[in-house]
Amino acid sequence: LLGIFLVTAANSASAQAPQVAISTGRDGGSYDEIGRRLQAKMRAEHGFPIAVQQSSGSIQNLARLADPSGPVALALTQADALAQFLQMNAEFAREYIVLGDAGKECVVLIGSKRSGIRSFAQLVATPGAAISVEDPGSGAAVTSRYLLGMNPGLGTPRIVHTEIMEALLQLKVGGAHTDLRAAMIVQRPSTKSEAVKVVLANPDDYLLVPIPGAELKSGSLPDESAVHTFERVRVGSEGTTGGIEVETVCTRSLLLASKRKLDRSLRSKLSGLMLTSGTEVFGKRD
Repeated sequence: LLGIFLVTAANSASAQAPQVAISTGRDGGSYDEIGRRLQAKMRAEHGFPIAVQQSSGSIQNLARLADPSGPVALALTQADALAQFLQMNAEFAREYIVLGDAGKECVVLIGSKRSGIRSFAQLVATPGAAISVEDPGSGAAVTSRYLLGMNPGLGTPRIVHTEIMEALLQLKVGGAHTDLRAAMIVQRPSTKSEAVKVVLANPDDYLLVPIPGAELKSGSLPDESAVHTFERVRVGSEGTTGGIEVETVCTRSLLLASKRKLDRSLRSKLSGLMLTSGTEVFGKRD
């Protein structure tokens, strides 16, 4: 009897253990929060456990989703990261479906007031200039490569990977102490991230460098949706006032699901959940 009980308990535990994972982003970031809300909804509405795997960002998420031997069957990614991934893995276009659009994410390009740089064209034309992007595996790193590759005639500054608060300090110190001329993050415009809070609180030290769309070109995904849009957004404001308005480039956040790793029943459950509760899963969208 004890043996039967132990086997039954083991099988029950195995049945409840997450067999499907979603790859998100950094701990506490917007992608990680979306993943945890999806996890909670699937458990509450369908009793289905989903594991949350944190990551360095979009590129790692896509690699995990495309790995046939891994548990990641759901992933969050920027549209431009997906476009880059498809350039190197064209067959992957047939292996995923889009479960939802989490809204736009825009480049916030932070410069130093002391540097005299007031435009993106001026920034990339500055000899020896470096732009900081926090993580080489992040969507922001992909976006930086797109920005510098869209119009090579503008110039090719170096990309360095520096933690954002350290980068902001280097920009403030400036002078001969650093080659850093800007720090780039990608986020929902209204989000008051720690970096945006620093910029808003120190208007004599920092500015947002505009990126006019006329200087750049964009591409499209297999469904012909634009990889990038060029917009005037208000950064760091929950409403129509406050924050800082700036011209910049934006992309979309997408939730992808693997056709190969999810059976029809589970894909149907996830699709139904996104139809009824997608707004709650994604949270506020700009």
